[in-house]
Amino acid sequence: MLLAIDIGGTKVASARVENGTVVERRQLPMAYDEAGFAGVIAALSAGWPAPARVAVCTTGYIDGGRVRSVNRDIIRFWDGFALADQLRARFDCPLTLINDGQAAAWGEYTARRTPLAPAPPANLLFITLSTGVGGGLVLDDRLRAGPHGLAGHVGHAGVRLAALDGATVCGCGRSGCLEMIASGTALARQARAAFGKPVTSAELFARATTDYLADAILSHAAQAVAEAIGGLHMIVDLQEVVIGGSVGLADGMLERIRCALDCLALRAAPVLSAAQLGGDAGLAGLIALDTAGAQRGDIE
Repeated sequence: MLLAIDIGGTKVASARVENGTVVERRQLPMAYDEAGFAGVIAALSAGWPAPARVAVCTTGYIDGGRVRSVNRDIIRFWDGFALADQLRARFDCPLTLINDGQAAAWGEYTARRTPLAPAPPANLLFITLSTGVGGGLVLDDRLRAGPHGLAGHVGHAGVRLAALDGATVCGCGRSGCLEMIASGTALARQARAAFGKPVTSAELFARATTDYLADAILSHAAQAVAEAIGGLHMIVDLQEVVIGGSVGLADGMLERIRCALDCLALRAAPVLSAAQLGGDAGLAGLIALDTAGAQRGDIE
């Protein structure tokens, strides 16, 4: 049995997988302290058989078995957390760790490589617009992680646009990051500054149909996403860009990004599409990577 775990900024999902098929799936809110997190992992695997392998995708990047946060403001205890040690203490089996955006990119890539797809994309960028802005990159049919596990972190690439509330410094320590404009956290922050009271990103989308200011905040975020896509496309020559996450899949966001991307007049512009796997792209990517490893003999 494979135990697949997807750790995000606000939720943790697990799947019990037999022969590449999900037998059962669970989900709980993310905990923001070490003891609470250990309890979440225990609850997500309680009553299941002991796994033969554990595969985990997580926000942040992996450094020698520890998680390193890019944006240190999202999960306070996460930067430097010994995730591998905690999981090995609970599960006595081989363990694989990967960034969640990278796993989701591979899941969406795999979903598009079917016998019915006439020309599946070899070069694909996945962007998740959610609590933060994450991403993953597939180039020449290979998932890119990079020597430090940072490949695909498009949320922390600089864009020329500024946040509408004047905020500049990202939780990663740099200025001008896409995440400061287009994440769910950033949308709520900019909306609060505009309306003078707390407004969630979901409420912002609901208002946008009748409220010019809400519409402007979302359109500005979409333009920033398009700018990031355009810049990366001119570096690596993308074929498809997949948008996921609760913000990315919210009503009208994809069309906003498509409109902004059209205005950039890119050469050989990539196809823009919605995530086919929704919030389970990361789990699907873990399962696909595990299956491929088993077929190659990488997994015993």
